[in-house]
Amino acid sequence: MVRRGVSGGLSATSYAVLGLLWNAPEPLSAVELRTRANFTLRFFYWAPAVSHIRKELLRLESLELVTAEEVRLGRVRTTLVHRITPRGDEVLREWVASLPDDDPVVLKHPVILRVWLGEATDSTRLAEILDQHLARTEQVIDQLQWGQQRARESGIDAMPDSRHRRAVSGYVLRSYYAELANVRQLRDEIADRGTQARPAAAGPPPLRDQAAWSAGSDPHAGRSER
Repeated sequence: MVRRGVSGGLSATSYAVLGLLWNAPEPLSAVELRTRANFTLRFFYWAPAVSHIRKELLRLESLELVTAEEVRLGRVRTTLVHRITPRGDEVLREWVASLPDDDPVVLKHPVILRVWLGEATDSTRLAEILDQHLARTEQVIDQLQWGQQRARESGIDAMPDSRHRRAVSGYVLRSYYAELANVRQLRDEIADRGTQARPAAAGPPPLRDQAAWSAGSDPHAGRSER
């Protein structure tokens, strides 16, 4: 039986850590959890620092949702590895199946915050900041496509339990393409170029880029110039 009030008292990051352990076939250390978060969660949630993960693990262990075991790394060094408990599995499943009315939809965008405060600098500098953000977004798209390609080549995509993660990967890729279109339009508005509004879904379709990548061509071919 899950202790009453446990699921309502955990943060979304707690559930992210539980979820990483739930998806892992073996126990993981805080550093390993950070690495996995950096390869998956950072594209649509965030990758907590190792110190933050350790804090969450201590809390989850105190609630008997995870276990901790000391293992040796070589002759001298040791580390703690963690595994989700049956109770933790139950709490995680309860959270996944629920959506409280007060669960907010949040857009936390430091670059857009700077634009909102744009009078504190000049439009040329803001345009440079937006161009830098566009370049980073394109790098993330490349990383996502590389990960998808590796998943296809290794057969991970064909596994029955990968359907939801594969669908989220497609959702995230589409979101980053929409980010490119939105920020390009914002940059043009800041620069007072008078361009026509573009739809949020504008940008090269992910499947076209993935097909080009598979064929060995440049994934940026056909991507509009900034």
